[in-house]
Amino acid sequence: MMKKSVFACMAAILLCSLTACGSSSEETGEIVTAPEAPAEETENGAQDPDADGPSETAEPAETDSGDAESTAESDAGETKALVVYFSATGNTKAAAETLAGLQGADLYEIVPEEPYTEEDLDYNDRTTRTTAEQNDPDARPEMAGEALDIDSYEIIYVGYPIWWGDMPRILYTFFDAYDLTGKTVAPFCTSGGSGLSGTPDRIQELEAGAEVTDGLAISGSGATDAESDLKEWLAAIGQQI
Repeated sequence: MMKKSVFACMAAILLCSLTACGSSSEETGEIVTAPEAPAEETENGAQDPDADGPSETAEPAETDSGDAESTAESDAGETKALVVYFSATGNTKAAAETLAGLQGADLYEIVPEEPYTEEDLDYNDRTTRTTAEQNDPDARPEMAGEALDIDSYEIIYVGYPIWWGDMPRILYTFFDAYDLTGKTVAPFCTSGGSGLSGTPDRIQELEAGAEVTDGLAISGSGATDAESDLKEWLAAIGQQI
């Protein structure tokens, strides 16, 4: 009986020991696997503070900023140009449009309040309107249209035909209306053979505060094909494309 009791006690002790060891092993398994989840998320980038990397986001932002600054500096460095012209027959208009295209300039047409007719432009009739105007130094034909914001331009190209050895009187109206002090004024004209007829000097007298460049005379018949002449002139006056 005693042996059986001792055997029973030893069996009970052994069973308790096995039960205790099994419980400890299960708890340890949970502890081991719990840290594995953060480690797995980090590898996938979910909790990795460098997954989106400052270097990946900062570099594009820096590049965009640099591009914006370069564009701003480029725009600030551009010279804003305007081509102003008066044309009664279309010759000066053709040259003005070509020039504006070459320089990327704005274009503004001087339009008379009272348009010129074919009869007005009859140079052989000394009683015509244009003859009377050109013979009157004080004649100032009215201009139509909206006023110019001349202050926003640095260089102003001025085109006109030559009438009776001078600019049309409506050009005098234009120069009386606008103060071009501090501007660069580059005159060009179309003519049948009389050239510039001293008009750049007259413009300088009218706009004493402006810098008037050498002018360009274009043959009226060649005004529609004046690109090469205009390019040579632009290079000569320092306004090369």
